[in-house]
Amino acid sequence: MKKIKLHGKYIKTAFITATLVTSFFAQANFVEEKIAIDNPKTCFTGPFSTYEYWMDYNNKKFSRYNKKKFAKWYPKERFDKIKNNIECFDFTYQVDGFTIAGFYLKPKQVIDKKLPVVIYNRGGNGAYGTTPFDIKVGKLAELVKEGFIVIGSLYRGSSLSILNNGEDEFGGADIKDVLALTKILEALPEADTSRVGMYGWSRGGMQTYIAAQSLPNIKAIAVGAGVSNQELALKIRPKMENVLIKRVPNFKENRAVELEKRSAIKWIDKLPKQAPILLLHGDKDKRVNVKQSIQLAAALKKENHPHKLVVYPGGNHGLKRESKKVNQEVATWFKKYL
Repeated sequence: MKKIKLHGKYIKTAFITATLVTSFFAQANFVEEKIAIDNPKTCFTGPFSTYEYWMDYNNKKFSRYNKKKFAKWYPKERFDKIKNNIECFDFTYQVDGFTIAGFYLKPKQVIDKKLPVVIYNRGGNGAYGTTPFDIKVGKLAELVKEGFIVIGSLYRGSSLSILNNGEDEFGGADIKDVLALTKILEALPEADTSRVGMYGWSRGGMQTYIAAQSLPNIKAIAVGAGVSNQELALKIRPKMENVLIKRVPNFKENRAVELEKRSAIKWIDKLPKQAPILLLHGDKDKRVNVKQSIQLAAALKKENHPHKLVVYPGGNHGLKRESKKVNQEVATWFKKYL
């Protein structure tokens, strides 16, 4: 495998062209106190290099794939526009000696010298629910089109193809993987580190609340179908306790403590007051009950914490049918506060 030397560091060049290296790395002077991005490669590669390849990939992977329905939701014109106007990279970085996978999106043409940043926190656990290509070129690309940089982590224990990837603790040490992204931002000159927001979905909502406690300068938060009360979540969906037993170290012995650590409604006063919170939820969500957002909104109101609750009638966990409304709501929120 070839390597090239940039800013005093040797960078692996597998799956990446000189053009991509120039467009991404030439902007940043990585120094020791910052966290470097390793092994970058474009998201538009392999089965995602063209619209036709992407369609074939979906057809082979998903047994219920409907080509016509997919094309209606995501037409070729949208794909080509995104690819031509947005840079999307997958990369790795080091936290606690582990190799963590992440991703980064930005406009190809940057008019302003500095852009506000949104840190995106994925849902799921382990290898399930990692941020797929359609999320990147779907709702995240829509934010980038509005003039934001978007960066995210897949968390430790999620990448089967990466050696030394660690173990997912479902809101434990993996929060460090989220916080480390702020150090990566310091190395990107186009990122305005004084205007950073955070956006989480499902489990990513929990990650967002926990991480926000350590980010006193965060400016705004948006959470879709988020978990804020683990006890309530387990009452409604008991099988999720198996996930916690598997992921959270010593969960059975420390059940009450670990649940409280992952329940923002228990320590709502620790959330940064200067960061208004947008809550989005479908009232037919079978994975995370809408009560999670309704109760949190009520608690935020008692704390005089600025917030907005939007409930989508008939909406499911992913709010895919409402995606245009959701994307606009989130973009408007971050534009207002970032």
